[in-house]
Amino acid sequence: MNKCYFLGRLKERPRLQKINDTNVTRFNLEVEEFRKDKSGTRKKRKDVLTFEAWDTAATAINKQALPYDNMVVECVARNDRPSDDIVFRVTSFRIFKTFEDEK
Repeated sequence: MNKCYFLGRLKERPRLQKINDTNVTRFNLEVEEFRKDKSGTRKKRKDVLTFEAWDTAATAINKQALPYDNMVVECVARNDRPSDDIVFRVTSFRIFKTFEDEK
C-alpha cells in the first residue's frame, strides 16, 4: 500500500501551471517531527516536503491556500522524475486557515 498522511504548514503560495491542458499545483509543506534523544530530551525536527495536486484539487488548493495555512494531506509517494526526488501526489486535503496573530 502506498498511502501517506502529513500535517504541515505552507511555506509559500502554491504555484499553478498547465501541463497538457491539465492544471497542476506544486507546493511545499513544513512538517515537524518530535522524538527523544539518548538522554531523553525531546527534540523537534522540521522537514520541508514537496507535494503536487492535479486537476480540480490543483485549482482548489491554488485558490484557497495561503502561506502559513496548515494543511492535512493524504497522498501517494511518487518517484517518476530523473532527479530521484520523491514527490507526494495529493489524493485529498484539508486546509486550516491561519489567523494573523498565529503567523
